[in-house]
Amino acid sequence: MSIDLSADVESGLLQEAAARGPSVDALIREALTAYHRDTAAAPNVRRVAQTSTEAEMKWFLQPDPQFAGKWVVLDGSQVGVSGSSAKAVYKQATARGIESPFVAYISSRRNEPFAGGWLD
Repeated sequence: MSIDLSADVESGLLQEAAARGPSVDALIREALTAYHRDTAAAPNVRRVAQTSTEAEMKWFLQPDPQFAGKWVVLDGSQVGVSGSSAKAVYKQATARGIESPFVAYISSRRNEPFAGGWLD
């Protein structure tokens, strides 16, 4: 692998390597290793147990019409929380102890396409 450096950066690396003793390659390797070590750890990663969503998906195929036009959090085949805001139902579900809420929008139109996503 080669890296194209500006003349002043290359000169600085050569001077640093001469002062410290290692080769320029070793100096770059050391700097990249330190950078990777400092930035590679994912902050605040929350691990949750993987569970089957089979019951939720089955319910979602034939949703209860009373939830049309609403966001729901499903807990198995039961609606745990419903409302007009995805964020709000997510927060309510986590406050009730559901670790990884299954959030879905129930369209009032039959067979409307849906694309899910992450909630902030």
